[in-house]
Formats: sequence, C-alpha cells, structure tokens
Amino acid sequence: MKKVTEVLLSLILLISCKQSSNLSIKKSINYSNKTILDSLIKSTSQSNDTIFLGFTIGMSKSDFKIQIDKIKSEGKTITFSKSNRFTSIAGKFDLGAGYTFKTSISDESEGKTITGEGKYFIEPIYNKNGKLSQLNILPFEDWNDSDYSIDKPNWLKDKIEEKYEESTNENLKKALVNTGIISDYNTVWQKGNLIIFETSLTVNYIDLKTLLVELLVKELEKEVIKEENKDVKI
Repeated sequence: MKKVTEVLLSLILLISCKQSSNLSIKKSINYSNKTILDSLIKSTSQSNDTIFLGFTIGMSKSDFKIQIDKIKSEGKTITFSKSNRFTSIAGKFDLGAGYTFKTSISDESEGKTITGEGKYFIEPIYNKNGKLSQLNILPFEDWNDSDYSIDKPNWLKDKIEEKYEESTNENLKKALVNTGIISDYNTVWQKGNLIIFETSLTVNYIDLKTLLVELLVKELEKEVIKEENKDVKI
C-alpha cells in the first residue's frame, strides 16, 4: 500500500511539474518574433473543433452549406440575403451577401427572466485549400426589458463563457492587442487549437494556426513600412 501511495505521489508531482513547465513556456513565447512565429506555424496542427451552430473548423464550403440545411431542418431560422445592412454609432454599413441566424434569447438577473431576440450575421472565412479557418459573428441582441437600456446582457458571450475557458496565454492576448486585432478590454478564450476572441463589434472563432499566420503577416507588414520610411527625406 505504501509503495502504491509513493507511486501515485510521484505521478502527481511529475504531472504538476510538466504542466508548470508548459505554462512557463507558453508565457515566455514572443509572438512578435518572426522566427518563433514561423516555427509555431509549422508545429501547430489545424483545429477541427465544432463551433457555433455546429459548424466545424476545417469543413469545406459544400459541408458548410449542408450544415446550413441541417440547421433549417431542425426548425431554426437562418436566412440568406445578398445585401445585409446595419446601423451602429459608427455609421451605416453593408456587409454584403451572407447568412443571418435568428433566435429567441433570455437572461436571468436579480430573480427575474428577461427575453429578447438575437440576430447573428455569420461570415465564414476559408483558407487557400477551401477549408473553414475562421467564423466571424456580428451579433444584434434586442431585449424586451427597458431596465437594460444601458447595461444590457450579452447572450452570445454568456453562452461562450459557459463552454470555454478564458485564455491564460497573456502573451498571445498582448500580441493581438499590439497588432490591433483586439482591444485590451476584449476577452480571449481558448480550447486547444481553437481561439475565440471578441472585438467591439464581432465574436470570432479562429484556428490557432491561421491566427499565427495572421500575426506573422502583420509583423512582415511592419518591416515593409519601416523600410519604406527609410527612403523618406525630411
């Protein structure tokens, strides 16, 4: 019995040390270093996670359309429009062609339930191989209770927080802020090689490998700008 206990304690210590080591490595990664980014891109496998409405990272365009039909067959409301216009404090915008998912939403607060309607414009982004690598969602949530005229609930964000853990990779979030992808107050979630981040307008599901490529491109763009500035005579 004593030997079994010693073995178990050794295993726990080994796992703990390994997790601590992995965490230290993750925290020390410099996401602005092009060599490191290139190495990470090569060693990172593509996510195949199932995300919003059952879409899957890595699915083809035809599979995406099949999933749209499946959503409709389940009695959910998802419609296609060639022109999707919306108005915000920043002005009027036309998002172009795309799908909008509509659903009833609810929130519990201070002992009462409030309801509303959510509309979610879906923008799929495919990689060069025609596989889904990113899904951007532009949410519009209309709540019935006037008490929430200022500080309204966020149904989509609440649902994400129920399923995903907030990312502990501070260096990755810092890189996203420094490259202007997100703001400092935005949240980043992570599950394996799936990253979810919010911006002032959207919620974005993205394959980590794709995100690393985007960070590398932004670093290369900085180099180009620096070189161009050298030729400017003042």
